[in-house]
Amino acid sequence: MVSVSKECGKCGKYYSGNANGKEIICPGCGNETIQVSAEKWPFDVCPHCDCNQFYRRKDFNQLLGCLIIIVGALFVPFTYGLSLVVVLLADLILYRRVAELMVCYKCGTEFRGFGTIPEGVELFDHHFGELYEN
Repeated sequence: MVSVSKECGKCGKYYSGNANGKEIICPGCGNETIQVSAEKWPFDVCPHCDCNQFYRRKDFNQLLGCLIIIVGALFVPFTYGLSLVVVLLADLILYRRVAELMVCYKCGTEFRGFGTIPEGVELFDHHFGELYEN
């Protein structure tokens, strides 16, 4: 499924929808919209803010990943460290199976399910992140 999601710059509510060319309106305030067409993929600039800087990351909840590591670390005294091996294997399996998404540095819009991410879109770079930080 091709979808786009973003945190509203006005009210802070996270919203998403299908990228079928229709407007996706923030349900919190109704003041912000995203309009993306999957037919125009790959695009050179963000359809929301016209920024040309993107990064890629795994489409996985980072809090859940941290929770898995914490649970593995808590069980270390009882498993003599084997829980860390289980966490490592689980992380490896998740890393290989979870798809990537593309994120705009400037507005934070996330693009999922568009297919292969274009060449040149690298992992998050803190230097670019600081340039676009509000």
